[in-house]
Amino acid sequence: MKRIANILSVLALLVAFSHNVNATRQVQDIIIIDKVEHGLNKVLLYQLDSVTYDALGKKLEFDKSSFSFNWRGHVSTFEVKGKKLYLNSIATSKVHTDFNGLLDQYKDSKGRVFASWISDTLICGTGDLLQIESDGLFAVYEQETELVVEAGVVVSSRTYTNRIRNTPGTVHFENIRYQMPKEFRYDKFSEVKGRVTVQFNASEFNDEGKITDWDITILRCPESLPENRKKEIIDEVTRVLCLYDFQTFMRDGTWYWRTTRNAQLNWPLIFK
Repeated sequence: MKRIANILSVLALLVAFSHNVNATRQVQDIIIIDKVEHGLNKVLLYQLDSVTYDALGKKLEFDKSSFSFNWRGHVSTFEVKGKKLYLNSIATSKVHTDFNGLLDQYKDSKGRVFASWISDTLICGTGDLLQIESDGLFAVYEQETELVVEAGVVVSSRTYTNRIRNTPGTVHFENIRYQMPKEFRYDKFSEVKGRVTVQFNASEFNDEGKITDWDITILRCPESLPENRKKEIIDEVTRVLCLYDFQTFMRDGTWYWRTTRNAQLNWPLIFK
């Protein structure tokens, strides 16, 4: 019965994810820690050797074409028991989790599949979802537990709390990114012709997570553009960015404004 309950919980999560997020977001694998389900930011079956993984796919009928929210065609449930990591089930669209005979080399004396093929750092999330990365799998949750696993054994664990800055007036960058270029005052640069590509990134945050400074450089511009006009373009981009109070979030004590990589962005400016 416990195994069936785990399968049903996975399928319920599949349905919830498919109806409430965009097509790129991927349903996560599950890890149970102290009887609480967490989302996993990695697909642990991918770390099996290719022969074993392919054999699983054929037997369990991994369907990689039907669901945009689950391109891999399966959802696995793992559990930490006594500092060891075990595979409880693999759910597919066929609700078929019989992997007996394919993972026997990993079974312990009690018949449990000990995930000794895993040596990695795992981020396990629970609570409110704060951020989802562009690849659709890596998510930031309100509470996260970091597990360091070596050959299936949990050698260290720590838990931290994240939060989002969502005060009145804040905006999400993805919602206004196409509005921002309209705020640029091209009329101040009537003599400039051609394409100017600007790279920018949030460089400083205050204690409450508000962006207080930007790192902006020009990657590409007409050779005739003088240095003083380059600086004025950078100043104008800074002015536009400062028009908005961007929504930010804190993960593991560090503030971010778009993704957990705080990656730089390019902004092409077309001067006619």
